[in-house]
Amino acid sequence: MKPPRFFFIMILIIGLGCKSQTSITRIEIVQPTLEHEATSIWRTINDIKFLESQGYKIHLPKDTLIDSLIIKSKNGDFGNDHYSSIYELLETKIFNRKDYNEAILKVNQQTTLINQLITEIDTSKNNWDWDFNMFNKYQVLLTLYGTGGSYDPEIGTIILLTDTEGKFKMYKNPANTIIHEITHMGMEYSLVKKFNLSHSLKERLVDTFVYLKFKDDLPQYRIQNMGDTSLDTYLKKKEDIVSLNAILIEFMKK
Repeated sequence: MKPPRFFFIMILIIGLGCKSQTSITRIEIVQPTLEHEATSIWRTINDIKFLESQGYKIHLPKDTLIDSLIIKSKNGDFGNDHYSSIYELLETKIFNRKDYNEAILKVNQQTTLINQLITEIDTSKNNWDWDFNMFNKYQVLLTLYGTGGSYDPEIGTIILLTDTEGKFKMYKNPANTIIHEITHMGMEYSLVKKFNLSHSLKERLVDTFVYLKFKDDLPQYRIQNMGDTSLDTYLKKKEDIVSLNAILIEFMKK
């Protein structure tokens, strides 16, 4: 059995009930499946060396099997063949659909705010000198495993770390992380890939964008310490977002 890319079961679509076409909800909350969680664990173990080198706090099941697979990954001996053992561990000892109920409730409570912020990007991005890639729908997949938040820029999927009590990494309000990941997807090709930005510079750019644009709407949002601070003198105010392409051209000359 090989790890699937994603398995989706949509359980909830929340509409805003407004009249304009931009008011249609852009968020789909996805009920985690056993396959999805097995894939999250497999991918995390597969990338364990990189994640540790970047200083991420990693969440994985406490089990001797997981410990042995981490060692294999660090030694270069981990691969698709190990997915089935992860799946079996979850199926027989760990996975419970009810573990995600509190987190689903909290994300559901933030869909109106998230939709408003997405609409704000959508209505202003045409004036920018770079393209912010957007999706008609963003699927939010909750997981108990991984590092906090991640994204798939090909299909508009956000993976959001939680726990059985519905707590989230870094923020009480999951809207902070969801908008952060949406921004990652928006910049992935037009800025990050175009300028071949390092991981730390990419994180700094995304954090600064979200902070400058939405600090009134997301007052708890903060710029992480892990990013490359050399960008800070080039990107200082909300108006700079309009010219991010030109700013990065100048920045890359230094």
